[in-house]
Amino acid sequence: MNSHDPQRTRRRRRLIATALLLGLAVGAVALWRLGFGSQPQVIGSATKCLQMPHFLGRMDVGPGAYIGTSIEGVTGLAIVDSTGAVHQGSTWDDAGYLGAYTFDEDGNLYTAPAPLVSLIENPPDEQNKIWRVDTDSGIMSEWLELEPARPPSELNPFGVVGLGYDCDTHSLYAASLMGSTPDEEVGRIFRIYVPQGRVADVLEGVDAMGLGVFTTANGKRLFFGHARDSGVRSIGLDESGDFLGQPRLEFHLTDLPGGSNERVQRITFSPEDEMKLKGIDFNFTLRVAFDNASTLYTLRYDPADDTWQLVDIARE
Repeated sequence: MNSHDPQRTRRRRRLIATALLLGLAVGAVALWRLGFGSQPQVIGSATKCLQMPHFLGRMDVGPGAYIGTSIEGVTGLAIVDSTGAVHQGSTWDDAGYLGAYTFDEDGNLYTAPAPLVSLIENPPDEQNKIWRVDTDSGIMSEWLELEPARPPSELNPFGVVGLGYDCDTHSLYAASLMGSTPDEEVGRIFRIYVPQGRVADVLEGVDAMGLGVFTTANGKRLFFGHARDSGVRSIGLDESGDFLGQPRLEFHLTDLPGGSNERVQRITFSPEDEMKLKGIDFNFTLRVAFDNASTLYTLRYDPADDTWQLVDIARE
């Protein structure tokens, strides 16, 4: 009798093929979990796509010009050229005094009101609006009003105080203090999906100021200064840019060599991926100049232990 059984051989081959396919599938899942199934994340700033507005090319301002919202003697947005001359579009003071601002990859500028001097130019109920300056026309118009946890009160005149952008997810992050009091923290951080101009996610109960997005060795995070102490905190972001997990403390300015008990008003990242912080005095009350006495901190990221190390401190 012939010991060769074609049917048994075919069955054995099918079992081997099935086992191989199962092994490949398990291996693929393992690789995906290790991060090999998606585009690798590059450590560094998530804002390198930002562009200056196109309308600057039509203005006679020269190469040394800068754009800002805290130019002395000017209400709103303005440009100062290399000669010191001030240039301002006809709509750039429509929202009164302005504070935080940022750009997107097309050069559109986003900003928010800030009651720098008094409430006459900046009524409290107007402080939770984001205004947009079109990159081509240069026209500034109201873009989006954010819903606060509570209405403004006489104890806190501030609304949106921080803005940051993520190039990968086209997300604009906005920090609002509206509704908080010196004793109650009810602020919000909003993720706005810019292409649709809609709020996509909200982090509740956080009084944040400066905002900045950076990809660490363990994933992308939104860094923010706390309005109630000198701390810099961060929260994870998922692939769409929504908030992931709970905020964690990165460090306090008071713990840095030469640091002080200021609040981090602004967080940016240099082309070399250094973190640039601006520390100011802040206690939820109006000041004659929001940008008066400040300290600039420069820190560098250490991916080996996922921490930030101080590089330099400069007083202004």
